[in-house]
Amino acid sequence: MFSKQSLTRTTIIKMGIRIAIITIIVTLVSYWHVMSNLELQVVGQLEKYIIERGQYESTLFKLAEDNHAELKKELLWQLEKLGEQDPQAEFDRLFVRSPDGVIRNRPELFDGTRQAGVYIDEMLTINADIRRRILTFYELTALYGKAWHNRFQTTYITTPENIAALYWPELPTWAQDATTDLYMPDEEYLWIADKKHNPKRESAWTGLFYDAVSKTWMVSCETPVDIADRHIATIGHDIFLNELLNRTITDHIEGTHNIIFREDGRLIAHPQYMTQIMDAGSDFNILKSDNEHLLNIFKAVKSLPADTVIIENGQNNEYLAVTKIEGPDWYFVAVYPKSLLAELAFDTARFILLLGIISLFIEVTILQLILWRQVARPLQDLLDATKQIAAGNFNIEATQHLPLNRRDEIGELANSFNSMASHLKASFDTLDAKVIERTAQLDDKIVELIQTRQKLVESEKMASLGGLVAGVAHEINTPIGIGVTAASTLADRTAETTTAYDNKQLKGSALKAYFNMAQVSSNLVLNNLNRAAELIQSFKQVAVEQSNLDKRSFAVKKYIMGTLINLKSQHQITVNGDEQIEINSYPGAFSQIITNLVMNSVRHAYPKFDAGNLHFELKLDSGRLMVEYSDDGCGIPTKNRDKIFEPFFTTARAQGGTGLGLHIVFNLVTQKLQGTINVQSEVGVGTTFILNLPLNTES
Repeated sequence: MFSKQSLTRTTIIKMGIRIAIITIIVTLVSYWHVMSNLELQVVGQLEKYIIERGQYESTLFKLAEDNHAELKKELLWQLEKLGEQDPQAEFDRLFVRSPDGVIRNRPELFDGTRQAGVYIDEMLTINADIRRRILTFYELTALYGKAWHNRFQTTYITTPENIAALYWPELPTWAQDATTDLYMPDEEYLWIADKKHNPKRESAWTGLFYDAVSKTWMVSCETPVDIADRHIATIGHDIFLNELLNRTITDHIEGTHNIIFREDGRLIAHPQYMTQIMDAGSDFNILKSDNEHLLNIFKAVKSLPADTVIIENGQNNEYLAVTKIEGPDWYFVAVYPKSLLAELAFDTARFILLLGIISLFIEVTILQLILWRQVARPLQDLLDATKQIAAGNFNIEATQHLPLNRRDEIGELANSFNSMASHLKASFDTLDAKVIERTAQLDDKIVELIQTRQKLVESEKMASLGGLVAGVAHEINTPIGIGVTAASTLADRTAETTTAYDNKQLKGSALKAYFNMAQVSSNLVLNNLNRAAELIQSFKQVAVEQSNLDKRSFAVKKYIMGTLINLKSQHQITVNGDEQIEINSYPGAFSQIITNLVMNSVRHAYPKFDAGNLHFELKLDSGRLMVEYSDDGCGIPTKNRDKIFEPFFTTARAQGGTGLGLHIVFNLVTQKLQGTINVQSEVGVGTTFILNLPLNTES
């Protein structure tokens, strides 16, 4: 099909190499761009996530401390009100010494679901001060325990003398079942409140421990109560951590994991070390372990500057999002490996590279066909015709294959060549006739001269004859030379043009115009191919979006804001509406609708690329969601409003776009989300799209 010096093959190879280089460069730039954008997006997502989790987890712990402050105030006031009186009668009515020596509630009067259970050490001597305190503890733990029970299962008061008043409706017989060997001052939940361990006399938190009675993991908040520098009681809450531990392990950003540890390195929660934490009785300390990863995280967090949320842990190649849970001052850390960013960016770049390779193959194939049909074959026909003309063949077969009907530069060249060949043939035909005529005249003249002056002027007659022959020869030779030279020159120039393509030799010639035409035509072909690639990309994007449509409930305003974050635009975009509006539908389709509406305004509403104002208004109307999206752009003429949802309709190719954006919006709204969409527009004022969607899209 092609010769070794084929113009088509040479052009395709050169263009293929250029396109391949561009594809590789675009892939690398895309990888870097995606990596940078993902990094910013991930950091923002981590920061938002860790702040929300810190606030959420701190709520319960902070509430416990606030409860203790209120109960402590009431306890001191009640003891002050009792003064020095001895409430022995009331004490004896409510409590009695059990056979094992421990003083407990009288069984016939005690209901642990409504009252506080009391435990008094068997060795303790009971006096008026103890009776006043025990009665106060008994009344207040039941009173406040009932009020707080929806958040805290246990409310209790203990003393250094091994006394406890406990409200725990889930275990109403705890005090009755406790044995004589119970000695609370040795437990962490009591000694962390003494003066030795708590010189600041403030609320303190125990480490994580397993309660064998309730069969759950918990921590305790303990607040000391002093009178005249004397530690008389400790107020306590138990915080059950099964939910916190489950949230820490299961509720995390995809690809990340969460950990919780104390200031002293004691590990509270970690998805990979819960077994070790439980085996160690919750006394698993990072500083005492040989895990370099955990040690690096602990050191990085401890060196964190104040008010810093995100840090880059270079030793482990990861991001750390850090917050403190108020109350126990635990560190809550979300660990995000950077390798996830590289994987996401690589997947995107790989897709772009694959698409580029496919596009390259399609473009080269189409270009090969077009160049052969439109350029190489017509040139070959011209070359063949030139060789026949140069050989003196002026028959019609020499030019019958030329593309004379084409209205481009090659057509003009072929017609010019055909016209030149016709003139040459006519010139040679005329020349032949003149030669015959002049030859006949010459013959007559020679006969006449021979007859009249043969004897007298032989030499003169011969000279005249030679001059006449020379003159006739000159007249014959001149037009023949011109024709032959023109044909030869045309053949040589055409051959040189077809093989060497020297621009200097082509200046001012029809072949130069042809090659310019070839270049313009090639560019037109490339532009058409780029449009074809753009259409393929648009349909591919829609197919991906359609394949990722998962139905679920989502907050509309929050989701729109999240979608707009990814749209780079100089326009001012606002969203008004109730934060609580939710719909149960397809967020992927909804995001595609929002993106296409905004990009439609950016491309078409502002033809001079001016910045404008884009606005979303959300509201509920008769149990349906109304989304009004408006811009203040150029507006849509009346004649075009019925066409804007048709595929490939666009009036602004210069701004880019395939004419598929609003068509995709219409299909997603009416078919996938089962709603309606209308448009209102005024030229020069702006355009408003009104979406009417059900709150629950049927599957």
